Amino acid sequence: MKPLARDRERRGALVVEAAVILPLLMIVMLGVWEVGRMIQVKQMLVNSAREGARLAAGGYTVNSVPVTQAMVTQACKDYLSGAGLPAAAYNGAEVTMTCMASPAWVDPYNAEPLDRFRLRVRIPPGAAYESTRWSLLPKLTAINELDAEVDWVSLNNEEINIDSNLPL
Repeated sequence: MKPLARDRERRGALVVEAAVILPLLMIVMLGVWEVGRMIQVKQMLVNSAREGARLAAGGYTVNSVPVTQAMVTQACKDYLSGAGLPAAAYNGAEVTMTCMASPAWVDPYNAEPLDRFRLRVRIPPGAAYESTRWSLLPKLTAINELDAEVDWVSLNNEEINIDSNLPL
């Protein structure tokens, strides 16, 4: 069966339509891919901040070693490493802990029960942020850094003395 002239014209129109639509479709797909990756990395940062804050809030010591700000920073970076971020991202990550209590303290082991503090994990602009991207194309968004903050309360316990003598 011979193709009709009308079918040949339609095939030409299909090629033109595909040439116009496919680049736009690819840009949208790459944009969705890049935004999805940013959301994934943001969730990793939030979870990292939670892990660090959990360590800071947990008590005075871990394995008989007082919990310091350096231990909290390392816990956050270890989480980011375990989550699969590139070395440039977790080594370049900035972790800051801010005491919101009075009197202020620097290391978590000095915290009083129910002292509030904030932990922030940030991947700054530059090599650290660029290593988290998946797309090799120029940036599709204006975002050049990611960060996450959590507010936490110290759970350090005071010693409680209980009288073990039952009243009679």
